[in-house]
Amino acid sequence: MYDPNHPYLRLKGITALEGMRQARDGTLLIPVLDTANNLQNLQRIYPDGTKRFLVGGKVSGGQFIIQGQPEKLVAVYEGFVTGASIHLATGWVVYVAFSVNNLATVAKTTKERFPDKTIIICGDNDEAGSKKSEEAAQAENAQLVFPNFTNDNGTDFNALHQIECIEAVRKRLVNRVLEASLLS
Repeated sequence: MYDPNHPYLRLKGITALEGMRQARDGTLLIPVLDTANNLQNLQRIYPDGTKRFLVGGKVSGGQFIIQGQPEKLVAVYEGFVTGASIHLATGWVVYVAFSVNNLATVAKTTKERFPDKTIIICGDNDEAGSKKSEEAAQAENAQLVFPNFTNDNGTDFNALHQIECIEAVRKRLVNRVLEASLLS
C-alpha cells in the first residue's frame, strides 16, 4: 500500500511505480537487482528525501528497471526519481543505476541485453554526471542527452520536470533522439 500523498514523491512530482514498496514508517524501498533480477540490496528513501542503502548490501552492478513500452527506446540514468521523470515523460523503459559510478556498468549490461535497441544515456549537468555519462555513452555507442533549462536552474531531468514541466522533459529527450537519428 502506498501513501498517495507521500511527501517525497509529491515533492518530486512522481507517483509510485511497479516494483517499489513502502514500509509502514513511510520509507520507500527500491530493490537493487542484479542482471538475473536477484535482490542484492535495497535503497531506502525516507519521507524527507534522505537516501540510504542497507549496510553490507551490494550496489555495484545493481539496477532497478522502470518498465515501459517495449517497442520504445531504453534509457539509463543514475537515480530512481529522475529515472521516473524520464519514464513518465516518454514511456521508455528506464534502467536506474543508483549511482553515477555504476552508470557505465548498467549501460554495458543494458546494451548486452538489448543489442539492437537504441540506448539513451541521460546525464546530469554537473561535473561528475556529465563526465561519467559521456564515458558510458561512448563505451556503449549510446546516445547521450542532458537536460536544457530555460533559465539554467537545474542539473537533472527531475529538476526540469519540477521547474518547467513534464512536457519539457519529453520534448528535450525526444528532440535529442530525433537529432541523433538525422545525423547518423
